[in-house]
Amino acid sequence: MTNRLRVVFATSSVVFLVVLAAAPLKNALREYHGYQREYRRLAAERAPSARLARAVASRPDRIEQIWNPGFGNRVDRCVTCHQGVSEPTLAGAPAPFGFHSETAHTPVDLDQFGCVFCHGGQGLATTAAEAHGLTRHWPTPLLPSVYLEASCGRCHRGAQASEAPRLSKGRQLMERYACYSCHLARGYEAYTAEAPSLSATPLKLRASWVRAWLKDPKALNANARMPRFRIEPGETDALINYLFSRPPAVELASRIEAAATEPPGDAAKGEVLFRESRCISCHTVEGKGNDSAPELSLVGSKASRAWLLAFVRDPSAFNPRTPMPAFDFTPEEARDIAAYLSEELRDFSEPAQQESPFQPNQRLAEEGRKVFLKYGCFGCHPMEGMSGQEKIGPELSALADKKVSSLDFGRRSDLPKTLAAWVGAKVTEPSSFAPGLKMPTFSLQTEEVTSVVTALLSLSGEGVPDEYQPISASPNRVTAVPAGDVGRLFDRYRCLSCHIVGASGGDISTAPLTFEGSKVTRDWLESYLLTPYTIRGILPERMPFFRMNAGDAKRIADYIADVFLDDSIPSDAFGGRPPAQEEVAAGERTYTRLGCNSCHILGQAGGYYGPPLSDAGDRLKSGWIAYWLENPQRWREDVRCPNYGLSREQIVELTAFVSTRHKIAADPAAGSQ
Repeated sequence: MTNRLRVVFATSSVVFLVVLAAAPLKNALREYHGYQREYRRLAAERAPSARLARAVASRPDRIEQIWNPGFGNRVDRCVTCHQGVSEPTLAGAPAPFGFHSETAHTPVDLDQFGCVFCHGGQGLATTAAEAHGLTRHWPTPLLPSVYLEASCGRCHRGAQASEAPRLSKGRQLMERYACYSCHLARGYEAYTAEAPSLSATPLKLRASWVRAWLKDPKALNANARMPRFRIEPGETDALINYLFSRPPAVELASRIEAAATEPPGDAAKGEVLFRESRCISCHTVEGKGNDSAPELSLVGSKASRAWLLAFVRDPSAFNPRTPMPAFDFTPEEARDIAAYLSEELRDFSEPAQQESPFQPNQRLAEEGRKVFLKYGCFGCHPMEGMSGQEKIGPELSALADKKVSSLDFGRRSDLPKTLAAWVGAKVTEPSSFAPGLKMPTFSLQTEEVTSVVTALLSLSGEGVPDEYQPISASPNRVTAVPAGDVGRLFDRYRCLSCHIVGASGGDISTAPLTFEGSKVTRDWLESYLLTPYTIRGILPERMPFFRMNAGDAKRIADYIADVFLDDSIPSDAFGGRPPAQEEVAAGERTYTRLGCNSCHILGQAGGYYGPPLSDAGDRLKSGWIAYWLENPQRWREDVRCPNYGLSREQIVELTAFVSTRHKIAADPAAGSQ
C-alpha cells in the first residue's frame, strides 16, 4: 500500500512539474511577444533621437491594458499588440503597429474610451482570434470598419453626429423612409411620418393610378419614399375599394367640391407662376429640382384639378403637418397654377378625358380594411378609427445588443453568422429570409444601405455614464421657435421646413436662422422677404417667392432682428464710428492679396462659389463680418472659406472694405464700384 502511494505521489509530482514548466513556456510562445519585438524594431527605426530609440528597444515584453472603472469596469488589452496607436511616428506602419487615425476622440482620449467600446471584440483576450471576437458564440465580434461609426451613436443619440457623417446619413434615411412608423425605437416614440393623408382619396386620386402605385411606387416616381409591398392582386383590389369607400371630411369635401365649380385657369400663366414661385426648390419636375417634396411630373394624371386647386390655396387644411407653405396667390393665380399642374404635368400617353368616379364594393372594402391593418399602412397614413394600433415591426431600441444565436437566418444559409450581415440582408432583401414576411423592399443604393445599417447597429440599450454624454449646445443658442402672431407666420410660411432654428427645422437651406439677427440688417431682410432673389448662384436651392404682404414681412423681420441674436457677436465692428479710409484701402489690398475674388463677385468680376459681396454693406452687419473672418468654420464645419489666421488689425481692415460695398454708395468718399 505504501509503495502504491509513493508511485502515485511521484507520478503526481512529475505531472505537476511538467505543468509548472509548461506554463511559462506557453506564455513565452504567445503571439504578442512577436508583435512587441517587431513594434520595438519599427519604433526604434523611426525614433526622432538615439536616446528614444534605446528607450524603446529596452522595453520588456508584457501584457498592457486600459482599465476604465467608470465605464462598466472595462478592461481592454488590445494595446498589448497595438502598441503604436498613440505614436505619430508610426503613422503608415502596417497593422497592428500603426498610429491610430485621428478622430474626435483618438488617440487623445484613448485612455478614456479604450478600444472595444468603438471597435467591438473581446478586450480581455491576448490572441488575435479571441480579441477580434472570432471565437464561437462571442456576442460582440470586431465591428466591420464600414460600420464603425455605429459606435459613435452609443453616446451621440441625436439626429446628427458631426464626426460621423455615415451615421448621420443613416439616421436621416430612417426618418425619410419612415422606419419608425413600423418599428419602435428609443428617442422616436413620438415620430410621425410625413406621408399624405388618405382622407380625401375619392375626391383626389384616380383608381387606376392608385393600382399602379401600389404595384411599384418607384415605377411612377423614381424618388418615391414609399417602399414596394408584396401585395397580392386580390389584396390590391380590396385595398382600393377600402380607400375609395372612406368619405372625406366634410370641410375638405366642401373645399374640393367648391373648387370643382370654378372656371378653369390659364395653364400658360400657371407655368410662369410655377417658375416665379420657385416650386422646384422643393419639388422635382422631370428630374430637375429638389427631392424634398413630391415629384410633380405626372401629378395631373394622379390628382383631380379640383383637389389641386383647393390644396394650393391652403395646404395645411389637408395636412396640418405638411412642409408646404401657404402662398399668397390671388384666386385667379391659384386657378392658373392648378390648370398648369393638371393639363401640362401629366402622362400624355393616357386619354385626356376624366376617369369615371370609382364605385367601391362594400364587401371588398371590408376586406381592404383588413389589408390596411395587415401591412401596417396606418403607421404612415393615420386613419380614423385606427388609433392605438401597435406597430407591426419588432422594436429596434436594443438591436445592436442582439446575440447572433437569437437571430433567425431562415433561408439565408449563405450569410456570415454575424449581426451586421443579418441586418444588411434584412435592409436589402427582406423577403429572402422566408415567404410571407411583411417588411417591404426599399430599393436603396449601396451607400444608403451602408448608412442605414450603421444607424441600426448604433441602437443599443447599454447606458452611457453622464461624463460621456456629448456637451450640450451653447447657452446663447436659440432653442425655441417663435410663439404668438410671429409663430403663426412662421407656421404659415413653413420657415422651419427649410431653415434650422436652434435644434428644430429642416436642412434644405444652408442658412440657419438661429443667429440671423446678428448676421443681416433688418431693412435688407424685410426687402428680401418681399422679393427674394438668388444670393449664391451655385446652389440649387432657392427661397420661394411667397408673394408675402408687407405687414407679414415687417413682423418677421422685426422679430428676427430683435430675438435671433448671439450676444457674443457685436452689431458694429467699429464701435459706432465710420470705418477710416485708411482701413478701407488696407482691407482692399488684403482682399486682393488673399484672392477673395476667386469665389466672390464684387462689382462685375469674381467667382460664383461664394456669395456675392457687391451689396455686402446693405446685407451684412459689420460685426458679423468680423466675427466670420476670425474663424469661418465655427459656423459650419464644412464651410469652404479658408481660415487665414488674420490678425485683429487685418480683420478690422478687411471688414471695413467689405462693409462699405453698397449697390449705390451713400457716401462718395467711401469709394465706388
